[in-house]
Amino acid sequence: MNLKKFFFLLFIPAILFAGNTGKIAGRVTDAQTGEPIVGVNVIIEGTYLGAATDINGNYVIINVPPGTYRVKASAIGYKTVVKEGVKVSIDLTTRVDFQLEPTVIELGQEVVVFAERPLVQKDLTASTAIIGSDLIQALPITEFQEVIQLQAGVVAGHIRGGRSGEVAYWIDGVPVTDVYDRSAVISVDRKSIQELQLVSGAFNAEYGQAMSGIINIATKDGDNRLNGSFTTYLGSYATTHTDIFTGLQKFNPLSIRNYEGNLSGPILKNKIFYYLNARWIYFGGWLYGIRKFKPENIVDNRDPDPNKWIISINPEQGLGDSAYVPMNWNRKIFLQGKLTFQVSPTLKVSYNYMYEFMKYRTFDFAFKYNPDGDLNRFSKGITNILSINHTLSKSTFYQASFSYFFKDYRHYVFKDPYDPRYVHPKLLLQPGPYSFIAGGMKMDHFYRNTGTYVGKFDLTSQITKVHQVKTGVEFRYHTIYFEGFNLDLSDEDRARDPILDKNPYVKTRIPDISEPSHTLFRNHPKEFSAYIQDKMEFNEIILNVGVRFDYFDPDWHVLADPSDPNIYQPLKPQNRYFDTNNNGIYGDEGDIPKTVEDRRAYWYIKAKPKWQWSPRIGVAFPITDRGVIHFSYGHFFQIPPFEYLYTNPEFKLGSGTGNIGLVGNADLKPEQTVSGEIGVQQAITNDIAIELTGYFRDIRNLTGTRADEIFIFGGSAWYNKYENTDFGFVRGIVFSLDKRFSNNWALTIDYTFQVAKGNASDPAQTRNLRLGGQWPEVKIIPLDWDQRHTLNVTASYSVPGNWGLSVVAQYGSGTPYTPRQSKNIGTLLINSEKKPSVFNVDLRIYKDIKLKFFTFSLFARIYNLFDTKNAYGVYNDTGRPDFTLDYLSALRQQPVQLVNSLGEWFTNPTFYSEPRRIEFGLTIFFGQ
Repeated sequence: MNLKKFFFLLFIPAILFAGNTGKIAGRVTDAQTGEPIVGVNVIIEGTYLGAATDINGNYVIINVPPGTYRVKASAIGYKTVVKEGVKVSIDLTTRVDFQLEPTVIELGQEVVVFAERPLVQKDLTASTAIIGSDLIQALPITEFQEVIQLQAGVVAGHIRGGRSGEVAYWIDGVPVTDVYDRSAVISVDRKSIQELQLVSGAFNAEYGQAMSGIINIATKDGDNRLNGSFTTYLGSYATTHTDIFTGLQKFNPLSIRNYEGNLSGPILKNKIFYYLNARWIYFGGWLYGIRKFKPENIVDNRDPDPNKWIISINPEQGLGDSAYVPMNWNRKIFLQGKLTFQVSPTLKVSYNYMYEFMKYRTFDFAFKYNPDGDLNRFSKGITNILSINHTLSKSTFYQASFSYFFKDYRHYVFKDPYDPRYVHPKLLLQPGPYSFIAGGMKMDHFYRNTGTYVGKFDLTSQITKVHQVKTGVEFRYHTIYFEGFNLDLSDEDRARDPILDKNPYVKTRIPDISEPSHTLFRNHPKEFSAYIQDKMEFNEIILNVGVRFDYFDPDWHVLADPSDPNIYQPLKPQNRYFDTNNNGIYGDEGDIPKTVEDRRAYWYIKAKPKWQWSPRIGVAFPITDRGVIHFSYGHFFQIPPFEYLYTNPEFKLGSGTGNIGLVGNADLKPEQTVSGEIGVQQAITNDIAIELTGYFRDIRNLTGTRADEIFIFGGSAWYNKYENTDFGFVRGIVFSLDKRFSNNWALTIDYTFQVAKGNASDPAQTRNLRLGGQWPEVKIIPLDWDQRHTLNVTASYSVPGNWGLSVVAQYGSGTPYTPRQSKNIGTLLINSEKKPSVFNVDLRIYKDIKLKFFTFSLFARIYNLFDTKNAYGVYNDTGRPDFTLDYLSALRQQPVQLVNSLGEWFTNPTFYSEPRRIEFGLTIFFGQ
């Protein structure tokens, strides 16, 4: 029986879930005497969840999914009390106390009270942003990632100073991070989200394979009510900066088109429920090219008249049609279906399927006037989550599930590698300096996918009123596959010159697997983890204490002899021949050549498994009924993105001299972080709370390339490989103010001061600088995202059921850039200067029209309201996005300008933020 089948059989009976429920707890007392009442039934209406009070009047209801509920307390001889609007969040305790009034005769009287959620969450031991579906709906956002960027501690797109891959994504308690590049497998539609949590502090031991933060999404379930909505919106760009953003001269409302709908309800009342969601969106983007030329155009600069250099093989059609072509567009389909089966009051089974497909392009400045020569890109994500939730007793339950997710990415110009429209790579030329490409196309094909099976079992028990213990195990089995190659030419086409014979088209071939330009790889790494944690809730203190164990088997190898890396084309004589005549000389007369399989027997050494214990602790001290101090500290373990473990996995380096490549390292150690924070939350009025938190992160064993070059046999060539050589230090302070919705308005303010330093921002940074002839200074430097001051403000005003608006304002001080090396400096001062600061305002406004069965909501969203030209990129000699001294130097050279002017060449739209975008839409709500 193979490992995959064994894994299936092992986990089918008790298959995964992680922390995806919360808890309601409280005390019931007599309203007149203050004495505890024993035996009061406390239930959550519309569910089977409930508990009875003990001798001290205390009750605990565990295993409560996130959401908003009505909680009822009833006892003989007392008026029944119902508290509405009780909000429950993942991993947190919602305190709901009741005071019951005695009644002489039981008349079925019921007192309804609206429960105000406390401004200060007293059992929150680590910084956690909790975003509900109502807030996601109200803000001017279209994707859930946008709301993440508004949270405290998220600076320049990075969570608490970490690299982009240091985040783990979870959906319904299941890890769904693509291990190849540590991106999200699927982008959950914002309409599907019941609650989103961003844990940026020292998160609990149940969460692993992350160092900066956890993004935990709980999706919506169906219930006994029939509900649904349909949304459509159109949009485009309205900017005055058309000198930078060519193609946006006119407002075209069809350049953004979105259609989405959801429906939920019962299949069998009280038993089986469904939730369905679908979305189709076309986003035209804001970066346009102009089809002045086509890939089959030929540049022949032999003619003395430069105007005759660019040739069309079809004079009737000319060169290009000069049409504006979007070059950072995407088209996406999202589908979701979720079934929930309440088998019994104590057993619930659910299955959640999500599918996403996206076709898109990324803007390549060099192809601005030959847009058809750039790559088409495709991404597909699928998740399957089967979960079981079983309550064993009033104090114990387990959550188990099995999940499979799949992420596929590929790019090429044409799907068929033998497509007759491919042209000769010699056409991929610039007609002169400072010129866009006027012909040719990219010839590379790349395909990769990740399939991951996850099995996890979690057991939670409220052992006493104080102790809630949670423990679990998890197993992940990955299938990593990728293939990449640059198309080669037939022998005939390789021998001819397409410029001389005026024939651009070629017959292509896929290079042999033994050639360096063709990589094919499939592997099955495995992970195992286990944890235990105890949440202790005393009156004076709340403790979260836990420890986690992680184990990883890379299932691959490293070189036995790094000086002769290419098994297909070895350099050392002893690797090319057997010494058949035993004279100590390899390759002389009579010696037999070795085959690839002969060498494979000794060429590699198996990479060793890695493991680590990671302790975590979180403490919250309620200092008053409206204030709490929290502290958290932990060690965190993360396998580097697999793309670094398996880069050029068979070490096929080309020939030549100097640095000839970069290879992966399956023996990379886990990346590690020690993280801690201390903070205080305080409610200063009934609707305003503030929070001040200081944090640090000590990051070690990051993937890098600072190690010395590895010389190849012969000494004239060398290469690099990834090693655990990078490190970083992050320090920060966060101040937040939250004014909850009251008197028709709400406000949040988040300010972050952060210093993020390390030795390199990117794993390949050091190698790339040295390849460019620059010798970086060996010192701690600001990282690329070292934005010292970040301010986010959200404000909303609404008249419920009528109209409202919301505004998001963001400010960030300048991030670093590396200035051009001056003549009197011997080393490169990396990231020693700052780019300009950035500022942006987004607006959403809506108007509701209520009818008997439907609500129509008209809305408009404006992004970058003031059409601000924020500089995200600059020229390294001036620190400005709009001017470089190179322009003056180019003017003096007076180059031939057949394709574009010098002004067009030195106007790079990717240096700037997205211009003003306007969307108009309609949502139709219906339901019971």
